[in-house]
Amino acid sequence: MTSTDDSFLDEPETSEDDPEPRDHSSLDALGDSFDTSATDDTSSTDDTSATDESSTADDTSTTDGADPGPPYLFIDLYPRDLGPNPPWSVPVNIHGYVGAIIKAMEGTGYADGGWFKANWPAVRDAGGDRYGVSWFRGAYLFLRFAVPGADQADAYLRAIEEAGGWDVGDVLPVIDVELGGEKNPNQQASSQQIIDCTSACAERLKEETGRRVMLYGRGAMRDRSITDHMSCDVVWNPAYTSTMVRNGLQSWDLNDIVLWQYCGDGKAAFAKLPHNVPGFGHGRVDISVYIQGAEKPDLQRLHERLID
Repeated sequence: MTSTDDSFLDEPETSEDDPEPRDHSSLDALGDSFDTSATDDTSSTDDTSATDESSTADDTSTTDGADPGPPYLFIDLYPRDLGPNPPWSVPVNIHGYVGAIIKAMEGTGYADGGWFKANWPAVRDAGGDRYGVSWFRGAYLFLRFAVPGADQADAYLRAIEEAGGWDVGDVLPVIDVELGGEKNPNQQASSQQIIDCTSACAERLKEETGRRVMLYGRGAMRDRSITDHMSCDVVWNPAYTSTMVRNGLQSWDLNDIVLWQYCGDGKAAFAKLPHNVPGFGHGRVDISVYIQGAEKPDLQRLHERLID
């Protein structure tokens, strides 16, 4: 995920000083699609040495709305990824892909040239009969820690309303909590400022929507030693490592992590899930997989945890 300015590109969600092995029982539940060995958070998201570009999802169509079975994959995009009109019908028709989460707002103002307003309904419409059954859409807010969190929540909700509003197949509201690159003003925030801003944002979202809230991120919590859940309910964990690491999210139970973003811009160290989306622009996008604690994932539970 990225902020508006290329100079603010997100920092890698891995670090040289993440030494602790992680619990991979959720990955065990998916069988041999996952490497379940203990992993140190030591590799960089820029390391493409383990990337198998030939690893792609089965192109079998799932347009009938049937449960495609695990793994359940989500794409996330912002305007500069694939331009103004991403071909949303492409992932809809590739077996394994069940949705897209796109950028709606940054701070309280986001000059995207109408990108979100056009693509919010486009993601839904591309799903056809699958929408709300086996195809879902979501929207995220890139948080600015120097701006009141409640004001950012209001701006995010206005953007969604102006784009057509929420519908039955929409993922929980997502707050993107990151420090960003070295020039990003978020780098100046203290841990308490991050906690206060995120908490205020999440609380306003809950008040206005009556729904739970998803936290995206890990590096900010790791680097600022934040253990507070900041009024969020579930987590989307970015870790472009060979197995899922959780350094920065130790205060969360494994069952609270619902998405693992294992691939960023086509770069990933995890070889057993796709690193690109064939025919979807240049194909090199962020990809996440739904996980379900120590259980084998299923579509009904995905719906209960991410949509309801």
